This record gives sequence, structure tokens and C-alpha cells, in this order.
Amino acid sequence: MRIVLIGFMGSGKTTVAKLLAKKLRLKTIDMDDLALKKSGRKSINEIFEKDGEQKFRKIEYEVAKDISNEDKVVISTGGGVVMDKSTMNYLTKNSSVVYLKTGFDKIKKQVMLKKIRPPLFKSIVSAKKLLQAREPLYENFANIVITTDNKSVRSIVKEIIYGRK
Repeated sequence: MRIVLIGFMGSGKTTVAKLLAKKLRLKTIDMDDLALKKSGRKSINEIFEKDGEQKFRKIEYEVAKDISNEDKVVISTGGGVVMDKSTMNYLTKNSSVVYLKTGFDKIKKQVMLKKIRPPLFKSIVSAKKLLQAREPLYENFANIVITTDNKSVRSIVKEIIYGRK
């Protein structure tokens, strides 16, 4: 069993992945953490600032390839993972792909709570445009779409578990 969580920054992928993995007794893989280790940088922002987005997407591809044979795992991805079809080919193989569809107001609230904002959240307007551009990609790659607005992490996890059956 492989479950891959996709969605925009601030949609709760990492938080949901941890609880989902615990409930299903699976391992959790955070692609951003692995990309960070592979890059040797201190933060995702540093990768973007010093190496650029293209380099980050290349690292993300390598991580997806490295974990492509992992089983019994819940994988949380970076928000832009859907931008590279080759990366998604590795992630979708033998996987249930769950799109955590989150309204922009909730995303904005979640991102503003973070001390360090994601590198592509430069302004409210640009982030909203980015979400609108990515939404069709998230929906295209997903087997399951879960709307997360006004739901607890526990109820989202239950929906994923029961939606898979």
C-alpha cells in the first residue's frame, strides 16, 4: 500500500501524512525532508534562493525515483511536485494519490502562521494565481480528492481511509 498526498502549500499534507501513517501502521516519507538532505542546504527556501526552482525540481525528481519502490508508506509531497510529469510518474506508480483540496483562505491562514514562508508564497496575489494554475494538475493526478476546509485532521484521515475501500 502506497498513499501519496498532493496539494498546495499549507494544505496539511505533512500533518495528515503523519496521522494517516500512524492509523494504518505505515511508514511516513516527507519528500521535502529528503530533498533537503540530498541538497545539503539548510532549508527549502535556501535551495530556491541559491540554486533556483529548476534545481529543486530536479532534486525532487531524484527523490521520487529513489522512493519509487517503497511500499507500506504514506508520502507527503511538496506543493509543486505536480509541475513535473516525470516526477509524478514515479509517485503515481502503484499508489493511491490523494489531493488535499484546500480553499485559498485556509491556505493563506496556514502559511501566515509559519515563521518561514514557502519560497513561492511571495505575495497573496501570486500565490492565489499559482494555486489556480496548479489545481487542474492536482485533480488530474489524484485518484481521490478530499476537500479539507472546515475539517479536522482526524476527519480528513478517516475520509482517506474509507475513501480508499
